[in-house]
Amino acid sequence: MSSRTLLDALSDLVVVVGGDGRLLDLGAAARAFLGDRITGVTHVRELLDVVEPTARGPVAEVVVDMVLRTGEWRGSGHLLDAAGNPVPFDVTVRMDRAGWIVIVAKDTSDRHARRVAEQESRAKDEFMARLGHELRTPLNAMLGFAQLLELEAPSNLLEDVERIITGGRHMQSLIDDVLDLARLRAGRGEIIKAPVNVLEIVEGVVELVEPLAQRRGIRRVIHPAEPLVADADRRRLWQVLLNLVGNALKYGRDGGTVRVGIVPVTGGRLRIEVEDDGIGLPPDAMGRLFRPFERLGAERTRVEGSGLGLALSHALVTAMGGVLTAASRQGVGSVFAVVLDAVDVRYPHPDPEEDMFTPAAGRASLPDGLRVVHVSGDPATRAMVSQALARSFSADTVSVPRGALALDAVRRARPHIIMIDQQLPDTTAAELLGELAADPRAANIPAVVLSADDDPAEVLRLRHAGARQVVPSPMDTGALVIAVSSAAGPQLAGLADPGIQRSA
Repeated sequence: MSSRTLLDALSDLVVVVGGDGRLLDLGAAARAFLGDRITGVTHVRELLDVVEPTARGPVAEVVVDMVLRTGEWRGSGHLLDAAGNPVPFDVTVRMDRAGWIVIVAKDTSDRHARRVAEQESRAKDEFMARLGHELRTPLNAMLGFAQLLELEAPSNLLEDVERIITGGRHMQSLIDDVLDLARLRAGRGEIIKAPVNVLEIVEGVVELVEPLAQRRGIRRVIHPAEPLVADADRRRLWQVLLNLVGNALKYGRDGGTVRVGIVPVTGGRLRIEVEDDGIGLPPDAMGRLFRPFERLGAERTRVEGSGLGLALSHALVTAMGGVLTAASRQGVGSVFAVVLDAVDVRYPHPDPEEDMFTPAAGRASLPDGLRVVHVSGDPATRAMVSQALARSFSADTVSVPRGALALDAVRRARPHIIMIDQQLPDTTAAELLGELAADPRAANIPAVVLSADDDPAEVLRLRHAGARQVVPSPMDTGALVIAVSSAAGPQLAGLADPGIQRSA
């Protein structure tokens, strides 16, 4: 492939300059950006008019000095397009051994636009938060005086006073939602995660909305595949499911059905589905589904709402480390799904008097195969590790999404191996290794760390912290099998699948 073809294939602006400053070549993107301005240009200094005027003098001096001293200069700035509009670029100027200079400019307009959009979004959230606080003070006074008036109002005014209180409480709820959404979008929302019985939450929500379901003759169906526990904020999960089930009842058809399903999914996660057979949504509405105050045409119906429920639910699920998705067909119905990390509670807490101090490697036999507790915040990694260990050792892997839940999982499952990702959502592998070493029930269980850092010093630090083996990540299945076999001892040698090959 010729140098011309290579230059033209690049999307960045590329200019090749000789040691004397003469232009030698330009890529297609550079020629298109410069347009007629390149006509008659033979020397690089004639291209300075393309640089934003305020930076022309300083930039030229700095670039020349840096390239002559170090062979390279990197920086950011604005270049003028054919219409004279400034466009942001990241620029690299590099000198090769032959004395040629290559200038590469990468358009960062998309990055700049995203940064501006994020700043505008934060500004709007802060404005809404301030507005909410300003509204709350007079509203509290209004509600307080209305409730005092309710105690002394004559009977002919009592109904009007109750309307004031009802409207005030509705406004208070709306302000609370706006403030909550602003805090969550700014990363300041209060989320307290712990193991939560999902079926219990679902049953409580369905019972709470029973009056609305009865009025519309809608049947409720709950399909729990098995008792499942989510790693979530109990109050926030209740809030999300109340909104989703409430919407399904409001927008479902009279005499229809609302189904709530609870099913496990790969990677140590669970999925809560809320499905209705109502009016559904058109395809063009799906992109606006989680925008604040967006009611998607429902404002033209008698169905009440603020347009904040789905936006707030989306922010809450995201803050809990989960995903909220939606699918809909107009005239058929909609399905909303909350996917959260699951907590594996298959193994009950052991009898306190049972001997928990026997090292896994010292057990006489492994009738049920290898048992592993894997601590990882990444569902994909949890799924890959679980599959690899099941295939290689017929292993039973208990997946744990956070370091804070690891010790409880170890006490329940009494594993032969503990596997830990180097970086966790709430701690690091080194810190968790220290916590495990301080607990007599976990201290003797060998630990294997999946580390993305191949620095020998970091590997040594992890070993000093208590890691028996350190496996490079992205995961190498062959290295993982060898590390687990070595950490668990010779009694597992017969369990490994000899057909496992080290991956490339």
